Amino acid sequence: MVKRFLLLFFLALPVAAAPLSVATLDGRELVFEVAVADTAEKQRRGLMFVKDMAPQHGMVFPMQPPRIAQFWMRNTLVPLDMIFILPGGMIGEIVTRLDTQSDAPTRSRQKVSAVLEINAGEAQRLKISIGDLVRMDGVTF
Repeated sequence: MVKRFLLLFFLALPVAAAPLSVATLDGRELVFEVAVADTAEKQRRGLMFVKDMAPQHGMVFPMQPPRIAQFWMRNTLVPLDMIFILPGGMIGEIVTRLDTQSDAPTRSRQKVSAVLEINAGEAQRLKISIGDLVRMDGVTF
């Protein structure tokens, strides 16, 4: 069932899937399978209309040059953790959004080089925190 979902998830999104790792301050390495929103259109659509997402899956939004990021939950059906990644790959902020389908914005407090969206509560469950490092082949943080 999960494999079928993942296939449907990545076929529904016009983006490539790739591994992304989070190196935690306590020495763990967590690997996520993420879709890469590497165009303006992919970033605009994001995870809209996705009904379900497997654990340790998500979407990364690269931002070069780094900038203040602003996200909403319009047409987003899955509650999300938004992980704001600073230039160099360090996590600078984590925001949990439970208010699906909301137009209320979430803005980063500082310029970021990427945003990682995963299932809401997953960052807390996996003990991902500010200061952890994010790495991904082919993506500059």
